[in-house]
Amino acid sequence: MMEKHANNPVPAQGGAALRLDYIAEPLRHLAVPIADLTPDASNARRHDQRNLDAIAASLSRWGQRLPIVVQREGMVVRAGNGRLAAAKSLGWTHIAAVVVDDTSVEAVAFAIADNRTAELATWDDETLASLLDTLPKDVLPDTGFTDAELADLLDGLTPAEPEEGRQLTEQLGVLIECETETQQREIYEEMEQRGLKCHVLTL
Repeated sequence: MMEKHANNPVPAQGGAALRLDYIAEPLRHLAVPIADLTPDASNARRHDQRNLDAIAASLSRWGQRLPIVVQREGMVVRAGNGRLAAAKSLGWTHIAAVVVDDTSVEAVAFAIADNRTAELATWDDETLASLLDTLPKDVLPDTGFTDAELADLLDGLTPAEPEEGRQLTEQLGVLIECETETQQREIYEEMEQRGLKCHVLTL
């Protein structure tokens, strides 16, 4: 019997090796029993059912390719609580985890930073739509987008045809590069006061 919480697969009863084929081969030595892990009760990031279903679909199709992060003290999951819940729903017994010796303060700070830095990223909708358009239809449901969201994105790739007999009106504009968000807001407010139609962009 291997030591509990060791970052290695645990032999099954009778000495037979566990099947961990749902974990990417380079990560299998990090596998820990899911039963030994504690979800982060103070996790400020909530996972609704749609989110969990999307994670489960991804894990089911591609397996685990990124380890979760666990604080050794209490074996508390600090990054990957959604993946842990989804893995449980799929009947997994083990999950790859990086176990760290953080203090509670460092562990909580890391958990917040991990979630916050991810949400600060934005999609390039045009590039995203182009990439989605290259994928087979059977793959699309596992990307996390609903049918309606996919339709909106992919529709953006096809310019709308003008109605018969209707001429398109040329539109002119000026793109102003701002050094700060404050400057952007001030210029926007000034243009609005002048009665000009403005759109805020982040490039």
